[in-house]
Amino acid sequence: MNNKILKFFYAVMLLPFCYSIFVTLIYVIKNTQLSNKLVQFFLLGAGVYFVIHVLLYKPIKLYVIGHELMHMISTYICGGKVKKVKIGSSYGSVNVNKINTFIALSPYFVPLYTIIIIFLWFALKYIGKVNLSTEILSFFVGFTIMFHIMLTIYAIYIGQQDFKISGWLFSIVVIFIINCLILILLFMLMFSPKITISQIKDFFILNTKNTYILCYKKLTNLSIYIKTFFTKNVSKSF
Repeated sequence: MNNKILKFFYAVMLLPFCYSIFVTLIYVIKNTQLSNKLVQFFLLGAGVYFVIHVLLYKPIKLYVIGHELMHMISTYICGGKVKKVKIGSSYGSVNVNKINTFIALSPYFVPLYTIIIIFLWFALKYIGKVNLSTEILSFFVGFTIMFHIMLTIYAIYIGQQDFKISGWLFSIVVIFIINCLILILLFMLMFSPKITISQIKDFFILNTKNTYILCYKKLTNLSIYIKTFFTKNVSKSF
């Protein structure tokens, strides 16, 4: 069977999983205390970028630089080589000798600028001995996460050659699931919600189980309806 067709079926099978992981993310967010200063600064940073993006300016070139850099990093991680890099004001390309799903999709689920911000904050605070508050870190993490989310949505909207590697639906499903997992991990590490990892795991497993059971029941009912419909119509024709 064609690899893309197989991945399309995988993607369809993972659609209920997408719903479950999203509901789990909402569950984690709901159990995060808004009175926490770090949460407030995170939301402030996210809100500031959102306003800039929607009303003022989309930093496309900055996104393109990070996007192509992530392609390069993932290529090296997978043992490939980068032959040529081209970056324009609104587009970019990387010519590599190896391609797979991770290399093609990593820019869409790795928030590179957030990782850079966290690394710089720790380097300045603990190596450079600069007095930096965790509120500043939280603000810029929120800012860069929203940057990542908004421009990933924008990139998907305008269409990307990267999605042709594994197919459009499979690519979107992978991007969605991993981004949700990263946000769950981020909230757990930074904001210490009122719930434990064990509670999140139990909630996720139960929700996933119930979602797949519901989908199975709906599909079973649909198949019965279709079978009954065709049986009646065939009998009438005779």
